[in-house]
Amino acid sequence: MYVSLSSWIRQIGIGGRLFFAFVLISSITLITSGLATHTYLDLSHRLTALNQQDIPGLEAAARLNDKSRLIVATAPLLVTADANTARKNAMQALRSAITEMDALMRNLPDYNRYFVELMAQIHNSLTLLNQSVEKRETVRAAITEQNHYIFPFFDNLIVKLNNLPQSAKWAPVIHRLYYLAGLMEKVSNDASFNELDYTFLRLEALGSEIQSRLPELPYLTPLLRQDITTLIALSSRQGDLFQLKNEELELGYQQSYFLENSQNHIQQLAAQINQYTNSTNTSIRDSLNNAMQLMKSSIRNVLLLSLVSLAVACAISWFYVRKNVLQRISELQKNMRAIASSQLETEVRIVGHDEISSMARDLKFFQDTAIEVERTNHQLAAEIEERIAAESQLKTTQSELVQAGKLAALGQLSVGITHEINQPLTAMASHIHSAGRHLEKGHYDKVHASLLKINHLLKKTAGITRHLKAFAREAGTECSAVDLDQVIREAIELMSAPMHDIGCEFLYSQDIKSQTPLLVLAEPIRLEQVLVNLLSNAVDALSDAQIKRISIQIEEQAERVLIHLSDTGCGIESKSLKDIFDPFYTQKEVGEGLGLGLSISYNIIQDFGGKIRVQSTLGQGSCFTLELQKQS
Repeated sequence: MYVSLSSWIRQIGIGGRLFFAFVLISSITLITSGLATHTYLDLSHRLTALNQQDIPGLEAAARLNDKSRLIVATAPLLVTADANTARKNAMQALRSAITEMDALMRNLPDYNRYFVELMAQIHNSLTLLNQSVEKRETVRAAITEQNHYIFPFFDNLIVKLNNLPQSAKWAPVIHRLYYLAGLMEKVSNDASFNELDYTFLRLEALGSEIQSRLPELPYLTPLLRQDITTLIALSSRQGDLFQLKNEELELGYQQSYFLENSQNHIQQLAAQINQYTNSTNTSIRDSLNNAMQLMKSSIRNVLLLSLVSLAVACAISWFYVRKNVLQRISELQKNMRAIASSQLETEVRIVGHDEISSMARDLKFFQDTAIEVERTNHQLAAEIEERIAAESQLKTTQSELVQAGKLAALGQLSVGITHEINQPLTAMASHIHSAGRHLEKGHYDKVHASLLKINHLLKKTAGITRHLKAFAREAGTECSAVDLDQVIREAIELMSAPMHDIGCEFLYSQDIKSQTPLLVLAEPIRLEQVLVNLLSNAVDALSDAQIKRISIQIEEQAERVLIHLSDTGCGIESKSLKDIFDPFYTQKEVGEGLGLGLSISYNIIQDFGGKIRVQSTLGQGSCFTLELQKQS
């Protein structure tokens, strides 16, 4: 298993290994994101539960406490209110508060039959209290009406007695009658049954004394006797005054009982609400503590995974990229410089099975070829002067190949051009070998013909590498007047091979008003890079198209120049048009592009003070328009 894994790692090359490392780091990042997302969702669930259950219950409990305090404060008004309207308003407020409390308690998770019975008892106690108060008011009114009858009757009796002839025997009776009237008036103010019994005992005693003295009184008419007897009867326990006052006191005691009973029930309810509030507060506190613990654990895990990801990235950067890839590239670069400096005996070390080792093998092959060519050139130097030019051209080609080797990271475009360079190099090696054989046999005319073919191939190779070198050199940052036609043709020449490989038809037209070269404000290398990016994307879009055509049209305006680059490829979805200039956005398969070409092109055109637009129809093709400032 270990051997097969090592073999697989050697086969996938540097790109595959870096991609594998990227997948590893991305996996750690995804795990970190998943952990953070899980923490967020769990915290969101807890907060939602608090918002939907505990907090509404706590709010309901607070409102229940307010309503219970309102009932406690309002209930005594049923007894102490002076006006019937105030008592009715108080009872209405109590009923409204009880209804609201019942509605609030129905939203509590612990709402049960105990709450129902408790609210019913509170409602019944307050209702009975109100009924008792109303009945007591009726009794009080009856007592007041009785007093309105008794005291005018007494005053009329006293007037009649004072109209009788004066006699010493009437004085004690009249005094006792006044005392009797005072005690009857006191009855209205008696606040207990004991006081009421004591008052009527004295009233009955006075009535007996007055009754016993009636036979001794002179001038007593039957009508006066009847009035005195009636007054005494009114002051007795059999009279309405005693019955009404006794009922009033009994109703008063009932009111105290009902009020105390309702307050006891309210206190029980308040205790239950307080218990629920404490339970809810405990639940909220526990939920918040759990959420804090979860957040701390998540932060700790995220930090740990981040450190692991950083350690993996540092390990890959240091132990693989720096110690392996960069060191070998640096060594290969030194070898290339040495070989380019005619130190052809420089040792080229081939280590591993990846792109760098492949480049080293190519360099080794080139080194062997160069040594063979140099040896052959030395052999032919004395006989053919043209061999000197060929050797010089070969050295030039060697320098260009070294430069091309240093720019191997250019990507897919350079790979295609390198493929085109390898063909004439292989042909040159064959011709050199043939020339050597002909030279040994003395066929100098055939040697001359082989050298001419080598010279032709060298010119072809030089033309290819010249454009690649110009395209690859470091671009400037200052904008200047640029010949637009020349830049476009160089970009077309660089992309001619890929367009030819897919059988693409290419059209180039110019709508120019003047005969002089059209100049735009730009930087030639970066503008060429934009055009190559767009042409490369167009070639990729034509891979599965039935009609393969790319066209470039230049449109000259007053102060602007428009470059329309169109293709008949697969097109772009309308919903994706707004995203195509974003970094890392791509519609290509994984491994075929990073999605940076259009983003870089967009920024380059922005630096030129221009604009880039796109119009596309899915399945029919796309048209990119570059708008640049015209330089006069």
